[in-house]
Amino acid sequence: MRAIDFARKLPAVEPAAPLAEAARRLLAEGVEAVAVISGDDVVGVLSEGDLVSAVARGLPPHRAVAEVLERPPLVVEGYEPLWKVAEAMLAVGAEVAAVSIGGRYAGAVFAGDIAAVEAQLSEAAAFAELADSQAPPAD
Repeated sequence: MRAIDFARKLPAVEPAAPLAEAARRLLAEGVEAVAVISGDDVVGVLSEGDLVSAVARGLPPHRAVAEVLERPPLVVEGYEPLWKVAEAMLAVGAEVAAVSIGGRYAGAVFAGDIAAVEAQLSEAAAFAELADSQAPPAD
């Protein structure tokens, strides 16, 4: 199982797009987040929770999406094993990871999707650890 196998294509908005536009895209497309993209670069992933937080803080709907992104996005390569993506998400406390293929945005993986296959991931991680421990030392 690789990151790209679980990546969901999200609607994209520019960093300068107003929060209201991001909210409209979420509702119109029935998704829980939008990708914030500048050219081919992932600037962030804006979730429903981020929008609720912005409203609760009294931010106006014309405020730019980029202004409410709280941290740089976690970006993983599409070929990465899903268990490694899960470890990276846990390490930085991310609920979502942007997935790229050759530096281009390809979708996003959500923690909830990973949790649905957790038992399989545990087995894959244990196997990878065992394989590493059995490998001959590098010269």
